Amino acid sequence: MNKQDLRKLYIAKRNALSQAEYDDLNHALLRQFQKVDLQGVNCVHLFLPIYKRKEPDTFLIRDWLQVTHPRIKRVFPKADFANNTMQHFADDADLQLATNAFGIPEPVNGNLVTAAEIDLVLIPLLAFDRRGYRVGYGKGFYDRFLAECRPDTQFVGLSFFEPVDVIEDLNEFDKPMHKCITPNLSYII
Repeated sequence: MNKQDLRKLYIAKRNALSQAEYDDLNHALLRQFQKVDLQGVNCVHLFLPIYKRKEPDTFLIRDWLQVTHPRIKRVFPKADFANNTMQHFADDADLQLATNAFGIPEPVNGNLVTAAEIDLVLIPLLAFDRRGYRVGYGKGFYDRFLAECRPDTQFVGLSFFEPVDVIEDLNEFDKPMHKCITPNLSYII
């Protein structure tokens, strides 16, 4: 399938989830994330969930990391819609979050972190294929960001749904993930 068709299909699948199903899927994603080997990981980048779009609730992962791995720095993105890039802010005492005009929670104040400091990136997506490519909302924020990361940075997607066989219309800017976590298991690409 192509990206446009996959977007429509997986947005509809998310919208069809009841609140109870959504909550169960989020807790199952957390259980799968808890199995990830975090040895050598000092900094994790987490996207902030847009609840009205039923995105995976990364606050559950953030809270678990804060309690079980307090030495790991947590980082959140702030989107710049003028040039489709992101800045990254540490989840620390100086961090202030607010919801922007697009309904996206994001930092409004805090301490900047460079892409070079990040060891693991949790990537939002609507769908992914067995080769590790993903379909997002189509603005390219994460593809640009992933291109800035170190070659050894781990790219890990979070998906409520299993992979499709192939995304047909990839381009040279698409960056594959190393792993994708679903509620049932982790796919190593």
